[in-house]
Amino acid sequence: MVSYLTRKMSDKDFYLSQASRPRPATAYSKYRGVSKGNKGLYRATLTYKGRRYYLGNHASEIEAAHAYNKAALAIIGEHAIINNIPE
Repeated sequence: MVSYLTRKMSDKDFYLSQASRPRPATAYSKYRGVSKGNKGLYRATLTYKGRRYYLGNHASEIEAAHAYNKAALAIIGEHAIINNIPE
């Protein structure tokens, strides 16, 4: 695995190369950054530059996806890959 210290590409290009990988077939949620937590809640997390951001437990999968989107735009910026959530 290439680390942020030894790579020869911009932060944006490296992030996009890692974030655009297909989701594993065993993923619980169809939304990026959302997983099933304890007690039936949905956990939202974001990992960027080797650092994990815990975004809390949420009652629904949609709420957790919204939390991920908000944090991704704030932490990563305009090139963040966010979830497409139906209205």
